[in-house]
Amino acid sequence: MRQMRFAAWLVFLAVLLGAQDKIVLRDDVEIIPLAPGVWRHVTCQKMEEWGMVPANGLIVVENGHAALIDTPWTPEQTAALLDWTEKELKAKVEIAIVGHSHVDCLGGLSEVHKRGIHSIGLDRTRELARMAGVEAPKETFAVSTRLMVGGLELELFHPGAGHTVDNIVTWIPGKKVLFGGCFVKPADARSLGNTDGSDLAAWPASLAGMRARFTEARLIVPGHGDPGGWELVENTLRLLAAGKK
Repeated sequence: MRQMRFAAWLVFLAVLLGAQDKIVLRDDVEIIPLAPGVWRHVTCQKMEEWGMVPANGLIVVENGHAALIDTPWTPEQTAALLDWTEKELKAKVEIAIVGHSHVDCLGGLSEVHKRGIHSIGLDRTRELARMAGVEAPKETFAVSTRLMVGGLELELFHPGAGHTVDNIVTWIPGKKVLFGGCFVKPADARSLGNTDGSDLAAWPASLAGMRARFTEARLIVPGHGDPGGWELVENTLRLLAAGKK
């Protein structure tokens, strides 16, 4: 128990220190360092029902190579992020990973593709994006796949339906960082947020599968809100059990 509390404290300290180093690119684009070679990007969009909504993604850099995990909401935000990565981190984004078919994950894909950057997402994500008439990832996979970025391994995994039928998570074993995206709610969330397209019945079992697969995760990044540890998953389960839509 003491070890778990100490680990949770370390996660909190890392997140707190990262917040102090926040980099503001625009009024609606911020970057926060999370771990060596891993940055969290936070971009905002005004939504009719929710007001201004911040969304998370990651930039992962290794040996001058970079991956973008979830694009910002817009091509303009995405351009600012890609330019900053190349200029400040001296790394070129080579692949964009799409977490699911909502705009907070793929709204910047047109900018990504304009620059000749490869993109990948679940096969169902491409299908849903095309049905919605929006830019879709170029490459797809069915359940899981592994990528190498500058020698760093990333695992993309579909744990099952939850926030959407097509939500995936990205595991970075060399950093012990798990990007849960909108499949995982932040520790302070009081509702499940946008459940349009969610499978509330399947979500708990899908979370259990993710937890069993990535037991070594030390930092979990949700799609919205602050990163933390496994308490994010526990809160998501509580919200589901309480039916907090």
